Amino acid sequence: MKKIIVLLSACLMISLMSYSQKVTPDKVPAPVKQAFAKMFPAASDVKYEMEKSDYEISFRDKGVEMSANFDATGKWLETETEIKESNLPKEVSASIARNFTGFKITEVARTEAPGKEPVYELDVKKGKEGFEVRVSPKGEILKKIPLNKEKD
Repeated sequence: MKKIIVLLSACLMISLMSYSQKVTPDKVPAPVKQAFAKMFPAASDVKYEMEKSDYEISFRDKGVEMSANFDATGKWLETETEIKESNLPKEVSASIARNFTGFKITEVARTEAPGKEPVYELDVKKGKEGFEVRVSPKGEILKKIPLNKEKD
């Protein structure tokens, strides 16, 4: 029985590691690197990861932490930019204050994708309770995910 549990645990660890893994620049397809360089010519501290079949590139651009996702052909999928809480649209701030009374905002990012309006992603916490909340620019709560279950 112990062998089965150990084997299942090992399989789970391997599957989690394959969900997102670091890759070296030489393993990233040229179209991905070209599309990234064209969109973010001032990028520094570039790091590559493979997420399922897409590439996530984490970097800094003019001092701001960002990440961009591309498919293997170099098609841009989305960009996430860390922003200050003070830079949130007033509708987003008001919605969080109204719907998450007593919660503290710990992280804020703006996510952009082709053909879609931007979405604001915020981590909010109160004591041991926390959520990742996705909010439209108009303040509509689009999704609320418990922080310990945020992988979707």
